[in-house]
Amino acid sequence: MSVTWQALLAADVGPVRQAAPIWDKLAATLEDQADAMAASSRKLPEVWPTGPASESAAKHLNGMRGELDNAYVPMSTIAQALAEWADGISELKGQAQELVADAQRVGITVAADGTVSMNPGSANASTAQSMNSVVHVRDGILQRAAELDGRLAGVLAQNTATAAGTPAAFVDPKSIPARGTDPAAVKRWWDSLTPEQQRYLLMNNFEQIGWLDGVPAASRDIANRLALDHAQETAQASLDQTKSREELIRSMREQGRIWELYPDASDPVTAAEAELMRLADQRSELEGKLRGLDAINSRLEDPNQPRAYLLGVSTEGDGKAIVSVGNPDLADNVLTYVPGTGSELSKVGGDIERTNRMALDANAADRSATTAAVFWLGYDAPNSIPQAGQSGFAEDGGKDLGGFQTGLRVTHEGETPSRNTVLGHSYGSTVIGHGAMSSSINADALVFVGSPGVDVNHANELTGVHPSQVYATRAEHDMIARIPDWDIIHGNDPTRDDFGANVFASNPGDPDDEAATHSKYWDEGNVSRDSIAFVATGQTEKLT
Repeated sequence: MSVTWQALLAADVGPVRQAAPIWDKLAATLEDQADAMAASSRKLPEVWPTGPASESAAKHLNGMRGELDNAYVPMSTIAQALAEWADGISELKGQAQELVADAQRVGITVAADGTVSMNPGSANASTAQSMNSVVHVRDGILQRAAELDGRLAGVLAQNTATAAGTPAAFVDPKSIPARGTDPAAVKRWWDSLTPEQQRYLLMNNFEQIGWLDGVPAASRDIANRLALDHAQETAQASLDQTKSREELIRSMREQGRIWELYPDASDPVTAAEAELMRLADQRSELEGKLRGLDAINSRLEDPNQPRAYLLGVSTEGDGKAIVSVGNPDLADNVLTYVPGTGSELSKVGGDIERTNRMALDANAADRSATTAAVFWLGYDAPNSIPQAGQSGFAEDGGKDLGGFQTGLRVTHEGETPSRNTVLGHSYGSTVIGHGAMSSSINADALVFVGSPGVDVNHANELTGVHPSQVYATRAEHDMIARIPDWDIIHGNDPTRDDFGANVFASNPGDPDDEAATHSKYWDEGNVSRDSIAFVATGQTEKLT
C-alpha cells in the first residue's frame, strides 16, 4: 500500500486518534455487559429451575455472553492499531514538514507532490549532494507511512471479522509458563498458540498473562487493562465494605449498643476503638491504591497523548505497575525508568508524568526515530530512608528487571534491535546496579540519576553493559549528597571521577530545599532532561 507525499502532508490524524479510546470504551462496555449477563445466568435457576425452556434460555444467555466476550480482544487490538497509526502518521507528517523547510534553506524545493528540484541559481556539487539526501529522506518517510497504513489495514481486516463472533479456543491454564520463566521460552510458547487460543488466555487468565515477560506488549496491554478493571472493582468493593463497617460501629456506639458487636469482649468500647483504627488504616490504603489505579486509567484513556500500554498492574502489598508510553515492541529506542524509595501504586501519577516527559523529550531529540518510555515499578521499593540503606530490595528487583529487559528484546519486532536504555532515580539506580552485575540487564546504556550508589565501586563491574555506556548525574543541592560516600552503603557515588561513568550536568537546585531538589531532574528547563534524551536516542556526543 503506497502513500503519496501530498496525502501525508494533508493527513488529519485527529479523528483516528479520537476513535481509538472509543473502541477501548466499547470493548470495556461489552465486557461489563458480559459480566452482568453471567451474573444473571447464575440466578436463572432460582426463578426458572427446570424444563426444556429453562435449559434453552440458559444456553442462549451463555451463547450471548460468549459473543460479547469474544469481541473484547479484537476491539482492543483495533484501538491499539488506530492509536499507533495516528501517532506514527503525526510524527511522519512533522518530519515531512521539517524536510520541506530544511531543503528550502539549502536551495532545494520539495513540491506538494513530493517532487524534489534545485532552486534556480543554486545548482552546484554541494546542492546536488544535498538533493540526493533529501530524496533519500523523503523516500524513507513515505516507506514508513506505507508500512503504517498496511499494518492498520491488516489489523482492521483480521479483527473486524473476529469481532463478529469467531469463538475463542480453550487452553489448559496449567500450560501457562510460570512467572520468571525465560522470556525466550515464553515467546516460543505464545507464538505456538493460535489467535483463538491467545484470545482465550487473554480473557480468562489475564492476571497471569499480563505479567509474563516474553508475551508481546500489545497482548500484555489487553490483559492488563482487564486486570486493571478487575482491580478497581475489587478495591472499590473493599473500600465500600470498610466504610460500611466503620459507619456501623459508630452508629452502634452512639446508640449504646456497642456490646452487640463484641459480645465476647471484656471491654467492647476498647474493642471498637481498636477496630476503628485498623479500619482507618485499611481505608487509607485502599483509597491510595484506587488513586493510583485511577491515575493509570486516566493516562490510558487520554486521547491527546501517545497511546500508553499497560504492561503490569497489581494491588498486592504496596502495589506494582508497568506503563509504557508508546509500544516498546515497535520503537527504535526504549527507555525504561525505575523509580526509587517510597515508590508505590498510590503515587504512580507523578512517575507516569515523568515518563511522558522523557518520551516527549526523546522523540523531539531525534525526529527520525521513535522512542518508547517505560515506567517500571515491578519491584517492592523501600518505604523509608533507613530501608533504602539495605540491598535486599535491589537484589530482588534487579532479577525482575533483568527478566523484563530480556522480554523487551525477544518481543521486539523488526530485524534491527532497539536501543535499550535503563534509567534509575535514587534507589532505582541501585536496583539497576544489581541487574547490571550480569548480562541479564539486556541494555545498551545505563543512566543513574540522584543515585545513592549502585553497590559496585566502578563502572567496569557492571558487566551487563560496556563501561563507556554508563552515565550519571547529580544536582549540586540534591539531598542524596548528604549520604556519606565511604564506599560502604551502596558503593562509590557514580558521579565520582574514580567510578568511571560519563557524568552530565543537572540544574543545581535549591540549597534551602535539598529534598525537593532530589526530584527536580524532570522539571521544565532542567538541562538533565536534554541529556537523558540524548542518551536514550544514542546521541551521546551532544551531552553537556
